[in-house]
Amino acid sequence: MAIPGMTAAKRKKERKKKPDELLSSVVHETATAGVVDLLKKNEKFAFPSGTAWVMLGLSSEAVGGLSRRQSRDEAKGSIIKLIENDAIETVATAEMLAEEVFGVIPTVSTLQRMDEYSLLTEAEYSWAVVWETGEGDLHVEFVGDATFPQTQQIAAGTLSLEQAVGRQAWADHSGLSGANPADAPASDPTQATDIVDTPADEDSDEIFASPNEDDSPTDNDDDAPVFDDLDTDEEPDFQVPEPEPIGEPAPASEASVATEGPGDEGFGIEEIDEDDTAVDEPMSAEATEGVYADDQETVRDGLARRFLPEDLDLGIRLDEFNRTFSIGAPAVQLEVPEGASEWLGDQVAQLSRQANADLAGLRYQHEDELRALYVNLMSTHIEQVIRVVATDREDSRYKQLMDSIEAKHAERVSEKDEKVRKAKARIVTGYEEHVKVLAEKAAKDAEAHYRERNKTRVERQQADAVVEIDREMSNAYTHDLQEILRIRRNDASLKLQVGQTQIFKVLAERQNENLAAEQDRLDRWKDEIGRIVADHRGDDIARTEALAEQLARTDELAAARSEHAAALEAQRAEHADRIRRTEEELDLAHQAAITKIKERDAEWGKDLSVERAKTETLTKQVQALREENAAIENRATEFAERRLQAVMADRDAADKNLERFAVLQRHASWLILSIIVGGVILGLGVGFIAGTLVTN
Repeated sequence: MAIPGMTAAKRKKERKKKPDELLSSVVHETATAGVVDLLKKNEKFAFPSGTAWVMLGLSSEAVGGLSRRQSRDEAKGSIIKLIENDAIETVATAEMLAEEVFGVIPTVSTLQRMDEYSLLTEAEYSWAVVWETGEGDLHVEFVGDATFPQTQQIAAGTLSLEQAVGRQAWADHSGLSGANPADAPASDPTQATDIVDTPADEDSDEIFASPNEDDSPTDNDDDAPVFDDLDTDEEPDFQVPEPEPIGEPAPASEASVATEGPGDEGFGIEEIDEDDTAVDEPMSAEATEGVYADDQETVRDGLARRFLPEDLDLGIRLDEFNRTFSIGAPAVQLEVPEGASEWLGDQVAQLSRQANADLAGLRYQHEDELRALYVNLMSTHIEQVIRVVATDREDSRYKQLMDSIEAKHAERVSEKDEKVRKAKARIVTGYEEHVKVLAEKAAKDAEAHYRERNKTRVERQQADAVVEIDREMSNAYTHDLQEILRIRRNDASLKLQVGQTQIFKVLAERQNENLAAEQDRLDRWKDEIGRIVADHRGDDIARTEALAEQLARTDELAAARSEHAAALEAQRAEHADRIRRTEEELDLAHQAAITKIKERDAEWGKDLSVERAKTETLTKQVQALREENAAIENRATEFAERRLQAVMADRDAADKNLERFAVLQRHASWLILSIIVGGVILGLGVGFIAGTLVTN
């Protein structure tokens, strides 16, 4: 089986991942003993063998990777914390971690926490079957595709584990001898005793050796066939009900399959009514690959009752009963007598249909009575078989076997402490001998260092030894229980087949009585129909003569109708001729009107041509005027532009002259100002000099 999330094609070579990018950074390899304890507690996902369990397989790639580096993601970080805190219980072996795959133990608490994350509810899972090998290692086998809703249905009890994992996986790991009933050939009921006349060899099992074990199971008084001795206490007190008077047939929808007897209540019998079409089915489903389901009709017809509390896997199957007594075969049908006229034949056909319905109803009623009797007798017989092979009945070989197993198991339990002590002493002795060897070769400090370093390893080995002893005891006890169950099932199957043969004899007698009643009813119907045919033969002849006279009158009426039809046909021909002449006159008038219209159309065309020529001439004149106006406008525009450019040039020249005049004026103003300032300064200088001279 492919690992979930892996593609079928060969993967390309990828770069080697860093340690924090691997699944092993968040999911660690689990210890075998602890995992087995958790799997045993999850009973909904355990096989009946008790040595194999089912979990969910999930690939890291199915959720987009799961590693320490991705813990920063909100959803994946929460999932990693739940895994580390064991809120989501996981299983991982070294091989699984190498393939980036881990398992999830689908406990109720784990499923509740997983349901909070769509990343987990929408992921692709696989069913993984887990068991412990003889070396104490875990072996994981992927057997089929799984979904999270399927897992929830199994935990809720609405979907069986067998349907989920598939027929092959159930047959391989359930440990049930009848795990694959669909593949077994149907046996002839007359050869039932030949098929199971030799029980399994039990004398070769040393663990069941007891003083009363020398005789075969069939030699024991407790194991005698139920119908062999009428004086024994184990003889079934079959109360064969008297056949009810045959009356009106009951509708098929009201016929009951089986009636529960007073003694059925204490045995946990589950009845399946034939009219009950409601079958619990898992959601689907859209339907899942690898999961099989029997057809509803097959289940309903194949199993009438099942004794659920027992581990013997006994049930009342209807398929063999249906084959033996031809249940569902068509009833005898009456045919219409030959030579009867139409009128009498219709009456006889109606009576035949009533007779056939009555016979079919009688057949259904007999089949329902026979089926109910079979189910009641088989129920009583199976209850007695269950009591015979019960392990709690005094003076029973099965109780002796169970007591022997319990005693041996108790003896093993009592020897547990001694075995544990010896195992621990053996480990300590080996350890001390190794210490002595090292002490001779090394100094005291090396010895102390070795003791300190290997102390935990010794304690772990001692704990593993205790777990190994417990596992061996549990496996031995489970094996003993399975052997007893196998013996009980073989003996119960033998007794069931023998009793079924006797019951078939009783039912065959009842069926013969029913067939005789059906034959009597058929004869009565034949006599009644024959009497009716004989009584009404004269009436049928008289009716035939009346029909002949009526036919003659019908012929006269037909002749009158023919004359009337001929006259009517002549009138229709005359009317058609008038219509034809009228249509011809209308055609001539229509042609004359068309000719006049064509002449007027020609005249109108000539006038239109003259007007069109005048319009074209005027259009050309208008176009010439438009072109002339456009030329005048262009010349005026060019003249205006040239005039505007000349004015703009004059304005620019005036502006330049003004600017040049302003510059010259500024220069003249500065020159005049400079002369004035120089004259003032010169006058001041002359005055100063003159004053100085005068002063001197």
